[in-house]
Amino acid sequence: MENTLLLSENTSENIYHCIKCGLCLAHCPVYKEVLLEEASPRGKVQLSKFVTEGALPLSEEIKGVLFDTCLLCGSCVANCPSGVHGANLFSGLRWRATQRYGTNWKKKAFFQILASKWKMSKMAWFGAWARRTFGGAWIEGKIKAGALSVDGIPALNKKPFSQTIEEVIKPKGETKARVLYFHGCATEYLYGDIGNAVVDVLPRMGVEVKTPREQVCCGLPIFLSGDRETSLKSIRLALEIFSGKDVDAVIVDCATCGAALKNEYPHLLKELHDLGMDVTAGEVKAAEELAAKVKDVTVFIDEHKDWLPAPEDSTEKIRVTYHDPCHLVKGQKVSAQPRNILRALPNVEFVEMKGADDCCGGGGSFQVEHPETSLKITRRKIDNIYATKAQVVTTCCPGCNLTIGDHLDKKKGMQVMHPLQLLQKALAGR
Repeated sequence: MENTLLLSENTSENIYHCIKCGLCLAHCPVYKEVLLEEASPRGKVQLSKFVTEGALPLSEEIKGVLFDTCLLCGSCVANCPSGVHGANLFSGLRWRATQRYGTNWKKKAFFQILASKWKMSKMAWFGAWARRTFGGAWIEGKIKAGALSVDGIPALNKKPFSQTIEEVIKPKGETKARVLYFHGCATEYLYGDIGNAVVDVLPRMGVEVKTPREQVCCGLPIFLSGDRETSLKSIRLALEIFSGKDVDAVIVDCATCGAALKNEYPHLLKELHDLGMDVTAGEVKAAEELAAKVKDVTVFIDEHKDWLPAPEDSTEKIRVTYHDPCHLVKGQKVSAQPRNILRALPNVEFVEMKGADDCCGGGGSFQVEHPETSLKITRRKIDNIYATKAQVVTTCCPGCNLTIGDHLDKKKGMQVMHPLQLLQKALAGR
């Protein structure tokens, strides 16, 4: 494999935009904890330059640096004055390193499960059975999954979310819009209540919601880990189901899924096509068409807030704060819309937290593989949440929900919810 073909010209050109100013260091959550240049975006860009130019081999050691010390949160991208897209650069070299050195068998097996709805459903069933049979507060409190305590992970849905609702839910009155709903793995198997809020609120606004049952994982965890070949299975199925349809929008409730459909699909497929891989121009176009229709559910509701029925007033006020998921605020530039929804609720006293857009430290498998660094980052977030004295912390990412919820002190009784769950309660007078 020639070094000149490691990355597409569009991606590798990023390297030469870096002026080594170091502004990214102040925003990188990993660098702020470990204080190592090789862990910083600036350091990784320079390593990437040496590798793509052939001055350094893509060795096991370099592979370790590119794999192990980046959350791919996008903080460096959002704050780079030169427009360097480090996340695209680093994930591209992860892919090439994975091709050369492979993926460890545990990740490979997990990715194969994620890419198959049948396998994912069976694994979810097995996980629920094992937890019922062998679990319990005492034993779960002793088991760790990296930085996560197993007893802090919510119980799996009794049934996959998509099996508990009608595939098409029509509004009772006039149909003002039609949308497709991409709910993602977390809603399907873990946070069914979030999905129920989506399919309850949108029809109340006059929106017809179709939730295709055959949808699978968006593929983002797979291709960001470097296994682009496996991720293509999920991506192609998503394009078949969601792209080119006669709908007003494709709605997502998960920041990560939204970033995949809106940003990563077009970039990834274009890069593979430019490198002469087995990706057609038609697939690139389909990804671009899908990206143009993808909207976070809070964005869609904020755009059509005049369609909302008036929420029921309540004498009981709850204090609420909001955490910005990296893939939403940095990846999709969505920040005001969830807050607009929360501030409009008559029973909510909204309070901003310090560092609301700082990473929570989860980063998918990062918190499992690098628990010490992850815990340090998460602790900053938890301390900022406690300082607000909120009763509920809201976020638009199930991954952040999992990380934050797992580390909150259960004795404090603080809940983690999606903004739509509070909106649903307000509309129902609860």
